[in-house]
Amino acid sequence: MSQIVTKAIEDAIKSVSDELEKKGFPKLPIDKNPPMGDFAIICFPAAKTLKKSPDQISKEISLEIQKNKLVKRAINVKGYCNIDINWNTIANSVIEELKNSKYGSTNVKSEKILIEHTSANPTGPFHMGRARNPIIGDSLARLLSYYGHNVDTEYYVNDTGRQAATLAYGISNYESKGKNKIDHRLVESYRKASNELKTNPDVKEKIYRKMELIESGDKSALNDVKNSAKKMLRGMKESLKELEAEALNYYHESDLIATGKVETVIKKLKESELCQEEKGAYYLDLKEKKIAGRNQKFFFTRENGLSLYTTRDIAYHIEKFKNYDRAINILGEDHRLQSRLLEIALEELNSKIPEAVFYSFVNLPGGKMSTRAGRVVYLDDVMKDIVELASKKLSSSELDESRKKELAKQIGIGALRYNILKVQAEKGFTFNIDEALNLQGDSAPFSMYSHARASAILRNYGESIPELTSITFLQETEIKLLRTLTKWPYIIEKSVTDLSVHNIPNYIHSLSSDFNQFYRDCPVINSDNSEFRINLVFCSKKILCEGLSILGVKAPERM
Repeated sequence: MSQIVTKAIEDAIKSVSDELEKKGFPKLPIDKNPPMGDFAIICFPAAKTLKKSPDQISKEISLEIQKNKLVKRAINVKGYCNIDINWNTIANSVIEELKNSKYGSTNVKSEKILIEHTSANPTGPFHMGRARNPIIGDSLARLLSYYGHNVDTEYYVNDTGRQAATLAYGISNYESKGKNKIDHRLVESYRKASNELKTNPDVKEKIYRKMELIESGDKSALNDVKNSAKKMLRGMKESLKELEAEALNYYHESDLIATGKVETVIKKLKESELCQEEKGAYYLDLKEKKIAGRNQKFFFTRENGLSLYTTRDIAYHIEKFKNYDRAINILGEDHRLQSRLLEIALEELNSKIPEAVFYSFVNLPGGKMSTRAGRVVYLDDVMKDIVELASKKLSSSELDESRKKELAKQIGIGALRYNILKVQAEKGFTFNIDEALNLQGDSAPFSMYSHARASAILRNYGESIPELTSITFLQETEIKLLRTLTKWPYIIEKSVTDLSVHNIPNYIHSLSSDFNQFYRDCPVINSDNSEFRINLVFCSKKILCEGLSILGVKAPERM
């Protein structure tokens, strides 16, 4: 919360508490973030001592504390005394604080953080079910950077193992040419190879032989799968770029084998007290780690001594902590167990432990997406559809055609990102294009339009933002908007602490709604309070822009 408002509330609380203590009231708990008002006195604990109902106590407190000059009003609501501070006395100082370029960020000691996101197997285009991964990862990186940390993002390219060997075989034998985006072409090569793997013993032998060569460190095999993955990634990177969520770095799993880092991990794990051997394969015995079932045996080598995916994942995370203070992984809900097993293995190697943000998968109207049921919907297709629909909604706009095209893309991609981010990551939801583009709902276009409206007011004002000298009596919608603006630092800190990006769109929607109510009720230019109100518009535009930027949503000057 704003430092000035925090102090005003604390002063009001102390003053009120002192007055109540003189009247014989016991010390009562305070809610500093109530659903209404600036703070609330909780009256229930005093009921037994005073032998009165909480409601009656709240009414008595309300009458008493309204004599205090720091308090504007106090209202009883079911045993809660909800108190508004006198905003007229602090509004000027609050505006000056809001205008500070550092408002919302912090002087926290900067940490070097690596966020790993997306990391989808490079075997075909992204599907919509996992669209949350790059969007959450990219926005979390933006959030932590805004807060003051040094943040990088990374995509871990799974280019070893059976799927990688199958892709390499498919590209070598079935690669097709055409005008389609390269990942959409190559996925057909992968599918043909996958079918052959199931039905053709000769193909199966070749693919499994390639796997052995990869895992044993054969340079030719490693280069083959790495180059095949890079071909597929060309198209996948285009999708991430369109989504405004491309990772800064790409780390190839094959490099861990080629550089001997995996072999080093195997040697160290064999020294663990938990290490056991079974038919030539080595594993960690996790009975004492509260891991159930067959997962109690955490294998890190095959019977032939070669590594597994999990072994390479351990080596990858050890590499992360050589360069970063913290590592954060964005993972689907189906990776919880794998993440826990990774933590245990890293603890055995005395390594730092990564943090994980888990998300539920996106559904579309009609049910869950399923490869077997043929209900896979590609992210590329959804992005194309939502931008086209945004373009249709702009057809009657007076903007020139090039600007319409640019704005349609900003609205479409922004709507997709916002709609996904507004739901808490752990909760599943169904993505609906029409809902995402609804100008009147909890959507990116609604907040983008609010920013454009604030920009228009500032253009029409046509002068530099004045320094505040005085204000007239504030209207309710002015106070409501000002109160919401002062909560921005609290929202940022909570989001950073919890690694929860969904707080940002929820806040941005509230801010947009409050700004529109203010716009409806309070003329800005040439009003008696124009000096204060134009500053309020400026601050609203500033925080809307910063909030939308964290979400990866453009903040247009005109719509």
